[in-house]
Amino acid sequence: PDPHLERMLDQPKAMPYGSAPLLPQGAAMQRPPDGTMTTDDPGSTAVTTGESGGAFVDRIPIPVDHALLETGRARFDVFCAACHGVLGDGNTPVARHMALRKPPNLHVPPASTDPPGEQFHTVRNGYGLMPSYAVQLGIRDAWAVVAYLGALRLARHAPAANLPADLRAALAVEGSP
Repeated sequence: PDPHLERMLDQPKAMPYGSAPLLPQGAAMQRPPDGTMTTDDPGSTAVTTGESGGAFVDRIPIPVDHALLETGRARFDVFCAACHGVLGDGNTPVARHMALRKPPNLHVPPASTDPPGEQFHTVRNGYGLMPSYAVQLGIRDAWAVVAYLGALRLARHAPAANLPADLRAALAVEGSP
């Protein structure tokens, strides 16, 4: 080997179960970060692929909470909204310039009737002209986008009369000329 690269053969490193003074608790092995999901558990195929028993899952297989929806909103705004629009209706400047195939309105069939597992599969693997976002969106983030899209669909058709009084008042102020 190149003598200048010899220094790379002997580098300091932390060994499993060994000590690492710069890491928390001084241990080389650390707990996985919060939100980390295993991909080597045979029972986790619904989580990692959106499929179970050869069919797309019809429910999101991870807990859906406010934090997940907020993550989904943030990721949707960054990765999806340019083509599908902030509202998911496909009405964007980017979409208007796509002559070959426009991004679909996510609120009408067939996109609106796809089960969550198929939506996850589309986010992770791409569809048509839409590329895969597996590199940009991890498993949890992809499910977060699917969950947010479900919330976005529900919110679009929710009657304002069903909202709490304080939100109705805020809408009245926003809607006034």
